[in-house]
Amino acid sequence: MQPLSPVVSIERTVFYRERAAGMYSAMPYAIAQVVIEIPYVFVQTTYYTLIVYAMMSFQWTAVKFFWFFFISYFSFLYFTYYGMMAVSISPNHEVASIFAAAFFSLFNLFSGFFIPRPRIPGWWIWYYWICPLAWTVYGLIVTQYGDLEDLISVPGESEQTISYYVTHHFGYHRDFLPVIAPVLVLFAVFFAFLYAVCIKKLNFQQR
Repeated sequence: MQPLSPVVSIERTVFYRERAAGMYSAMPYAIAQVVIEIPYVFVQTTYYTLIVYAMMSFQWTAVKFFWFFFISYFSFLYFTYYGMMAVSISPNHEVASIFAAAFFSLFNLFSGFFIPRPRIPGWWIWYYWICPLAWTVYGLIVTQYGDLEDLISVPGESEQTISYYVTHHFGYHRDFLPVIAPVLVLFAVFFAFLYAVCIKKLNFQQR
C-alpha cells in the first residue's frame, strides 16, 4: 500500500484537472482505476505464489496450490483497493498512510493468528468477523493444514494431529471454505465500491 498511495494521490490531482475541463466524469475514472489493478495484481500474485509456495514447503497438490493462489490474489486485491480507498477519503497520501496504518494494526491484532478466535473476548468477536485479514488467515491455514494427519507435539498437551490442532486451537473448520471464498471477493468489491463513491462525492482540490 505504501508505494501505491503517492501514485493514486497524484493521479487524483490530474483527475481533478481533467474533470474540470470536461474530459470525463468521476465514475469512468474510478472504474478504470479499479479494473487496471486486476491484471497487475494477477501477475504479482503469480510470481508471489510460485516463490512463496515452494519456500514454505506446502504440499504440491493442484487443489491446495490454487486455493493458495485464489486467497492470495483476492487478499492482494482488497488491500490494493483498501489503499486506494484510504487515499480517496484523505486530502493527501501522508494522511492516507496514517489512516491506513491505524487500521493495519487492528487488522493484525484481530486476524485470529496472534489471538486465536476462541480466545477473543465475546464483546470483540464482531470485529474479528469484519476484519478482512482474519478471513485471509482462516483460508490460508485451513486449506494448507486443515486436512493433515501428521502428529505434532504441543507444549503442555499430548500429541495431536495438525488438523485437530487447527480445529481446536484456532477454531478453524475446513467445511467453512465455501463461505471464505465469496467473502474475500466481497471485501475486494466493497473497498473498490467505497473508492469509487469517495472519488465521486469528495473533493480535496485546493484552489
